[in-house]
Amino acid sequence: MMVTVNKQINYVEEANSLLYSYVNSDSYEKMKQDGSRKITYSAELYNKRYQHILNIYNYVIENIRFEKVQLEYYFKEIGKSGMGLSSYLFPLYTEVQYDSLTEYETAARSKSKVEIIRDFDYILSQHYTFGKSDDYKTIDSFEELMRSMNKGDFSSEDKWKIVQTYLEHDKHLDELCLIFDRTIQLLKERSDEVKILEGEFYDYWVDYTNNHNFLEELQKYASITWQFSETGNVMIPAIFRPNSITISSSADDDKKADIIHVGIILDANLTCKPARVDNEDLNNALKLLSDKSKFEILKYIKSKPAYGFEIANAFNLSTSTISYHMNGLIQARLVKIEKEANKIYYSLNKETVEEILKDIGEMLL
Repeated sequence: MMVTVNKQINYVEEANSLLYSYVNSDSYEKMKQDGSRKITYSAELYNKRYQHILNIYNYVIENIRFEKVQLEYYFKEIGKSGMGLSSYLFPLYTEVQYDSLTEYETAARSKSKVEIIRDFDYILSQHYTFGKSDDYKTIDSFEELMRSMNKGDFSSEDKWKIVQTYLEHDKHLDELCLIFDRTIQLLKERSDEVKILEGEFYDYWVDYTNNHNFLEELQKYASITWQFSETGNVMIPAIFRPNSITISSSADDDKKADIIHVGIILDANLTCKPARVDNEDLNNALKLLSDKSKFEILKYIKSKPAYGFEIANAFNLSTSTISYHMNGLIQARLVKIEKEANKIYYSLNKETVEEILKDIGEMLL
């Protein structure tokens, strides 16, 4: 399957990622330390790339001119979703890629009230469910949106912010556009370092995808299976999510290309394990396995895949509780994900379990 490698970053999404990291106190220094044991290329190149990230990040934060409380409104994480209110207002990290802030703004402002409600509902649903049930229905009214919000575990402050953002949609779009415009301007003032990172990313991944089936390798690494778009796949460099991979795919339109954001720190050796067993990773996996509910869920999906509502019904638990358990299991790669149409199915990742058992044996036997 064809993979097109973009040479340029998406400035709007990079601005969003940078400000999200700043507001939520994500440390690029810590990311650097945590990721150093996983790389296969030279430590010198690894350190240079992170230094570029830090240089650009520090320059933007020092010159942003917006009060932190203003930035917190749009970029503070809502619940445990990994998203702020900026994602409610702008079509970020979707299967549609826009070339400029103006295009993002036009797309956001052209939505009808019903479309905005449905966008908000879709984002809210990420908090309390995995996969759509057979009787899933889109919503059309503000009242239904409020009922949707009440299904999730949101703080009173977060609920108020979501409601205010919906009711004063255009006002918040105006303010967010100003913030993005200033951030993008600052990013472009560091274009020399941005271009270095873009160039290294492009040269490496063009060569690799021409000679390897990267998509199959990615599915194996991420424990995710999805139907590839007929249109192809676009790989985009991500500077301020430097060690992560984000996949955006449309279940309803196979004419839209799948978008894969790949962190600029990563190379193709995605499944690389450290030379020694990592105590922290192993301890985290054992903690998850010692949780009775999580262990029972893993037993339930060990023989056949199941989707979120099915698992919730089997254990008489709310979908928000299942969502909570699944988050930890997915991050530890104890669960595989397979996307079929509008449903997401979960199954036990037996390879990871085998690795854990082997690691325990190496440590104790």
